[in-house]
Amino acid sequence: MSTVSQTTTCLLEAKKLPYVTLDTGLSDEVIKYQPFDGMPNLEDVQMYNKGGYHPVHIGDILDGRFEVVHKLGSGSFGIVWLCRDINLKRWRAVKIKTADQSSNGTEEKIFDYLREQYAPEELEEKHISIPLEQFWLKGPNGHHSCFVMPVLGWSISNWRLSQKDYESQTNVNARNVCRQITESMHFLHRNGICHGDFKPGNILMKIEGIDDLDVDQLLEIMGEPECAYVETISGQPLTPSAPEYCVIPPDEFWCEKLTTNSIAIVDFGESFFVQDPPRSTGIPNLYAAPEVMFQGTGILGFHSDLWALACTLYEVRTGSPLFKDFYGSDLSNTVRQIESYLGPLPQKYRTTYVEMLRGIPGASGLGISNPTSQSDNPTTPSKRGSRPGTPDSNKSTKSNTDTFEATLGRERKRYKRIIPGQQPEPIKYRYPKEDVLGLADLLRKLIKYDPAERINTEAVMSHPWISGNGMGTTRKCTRNGNISARKIMMVSSAVVVSFVGVLVLVRRLRD
Repeated sequence: MSTVSQTTTCLLEAKKLPYVTLDTGLSDEVIKYQPFDGMPNLEDVQMYNKGGYHPVHIGDILDGRFEVVHKLGSGSFGIVWLCRDINLKRWRAVKIKTADQSSNGTEEKIFDYLREQYAPEELEEKHISIPLEQFWLKGPNGHHSCFVMPVLGWSISNWRLSQKDYESQTNVNARNVCRQITESMHFLHRNGICHGDFKPGNILMKIEGIDDLDVDQLLEIMGEPECAYVETISGQPLTPSAPEYCVIPPDEFWCEKLTTNSIAIVDFGESFFVQDPPRSTGIPNLYAAPEVMFQGTGILGFHSDLWALACTLYEVRTGSPLFKDFYGSDLSNTVRQIESYLGPLPQKYRTTYVEMLRGIPGASGLGISNPTSQSDNPTTPSKRGSRPGTPDSNKSTKSNTDTFEATLGRERKRYKRIIPGQQPEPIKYRYPKEDVLGLADLLRKLIKYDPAERINTEAVMSHPWISGNGMGTTRKCTRNGNISARKIMMVSSAVVVSFVGVLVLVRRLRD
């Protein structure tokens, strides 16, 4: 029976494997490993080959200083390990990049530029998280660039799950976080930097108090590391290219009690200077602007980040992706969602889209086989417009209520915590009208097919929904709806009348 799917607790005292620098040449042999089926939180074990991940075990000492205690996460660019700085007695997150990605120096150039221009305190104030220091490891799969980072908490998506959407405080918290997110992008763009992969997964919440915990106290919160053993498909013994086991990251909710309401932007692996844009980036379609999604249809730049910013702001406010529906978030469904807001794809995007679909098995029959026609798709609604009174309302083709307002203003339903033996109590609510109109107006200015029509970060910063100017006092979001403006005026009038009456009485007493 294979042990691949079996897990065990990797106790720190069980195995102390020292880090060994290997001076042997790299092997071109590609070793195939048993996949970790049903374990999505583990890294792609096939990347333990030349150019891929550096093998690490619990208890390893990296750079003679950072003791590996747990794993925080992994991605296609590298693995992040929770380490104890032996010298400073502090907790650090050490990201070990894949050997292939380490040869790409763009990320390091951006970090170097930011360090030269700004003090660490200034970067932290702008919610930008860059390495505290860097070092290199030489291993069986190549040379690996390593970033030493402060330990951060869960992603903003998980933070949003912890918020009670039907409570007015959630509106305040979400708007505050959205303001921080916008400030961070504005700062990057003012310095000529495009993030390239701006999405909720790359926005983490800061934590506090972690350095007050020792190893035992922190593992009591996170749980002991659980590990899945690595095996080759051929049955041959493991080579130094792979670790004996892969570590399962802790549940992201481990940091809930340490979490603050301050964010940090991370992962600049897809970032670039605006004067030297790449052909495309690896940002998921859910957050990719059309010129990114349909490679070759336009030059990437600040405008591409701005589309991703709009998607991120919507998701932080509502807890749901803007362009994901019941059927999922694959290419065709994402495009269908985009068209539901903006109307049919322009010809330059549509032609590329059709070519892309021809390479996807089973993608035929989606009603887009004719790239020269943009109005014969039964799944594509007509173009929506802005509500009266907004800057776009001078166009006669606009309807009274656009799709953004309709989506944000719909009735929502959540359930309180389910108690065994009791029927769950549904809570129906709507977002405050001012919140709906404000965010919808901002989204209309950012979600544009034409990159040149998207407003810049300076305009986003000054928008009432972000700045708070002109939005009025945030009102409570309840199952009974919002307080009407008429009622507020009546109450205000009553207060004024009462005050005047008191003044008259005081004057008469003086006389």
